Amino acid sequence: MFVVEQSEWDDGEVNFNISVQDSRYDHNYTTILGRIKSAAKLLFGKPVYYSDVYINEPEKFRKFVDDLNRLCLENSNNL
Repeated sequence: MFVVEQSEWDDGEVNFNISVQDSRYDHNYTTILGRIKSAAKLLFGKPVYYSDVYINEPEKFRKFVDDLNRLCLENSNNL
């Protein structure tokens, strides 16, 4: 899941936090045992597929979104 969160602070500053999250609903990892198994993989050096991007400037965020849209348009033309 690609999650974009926007934070607006009292001083007017706007920040964006972008993360890739894996809920694993399709693999039955939502149980307590499933979550323990997932955490154990971390302890034994298995790959972690979570990422986080923090953007603290609205203009940089807009450029990021524009770049993603352009990439989507380019790839849809190649289908």
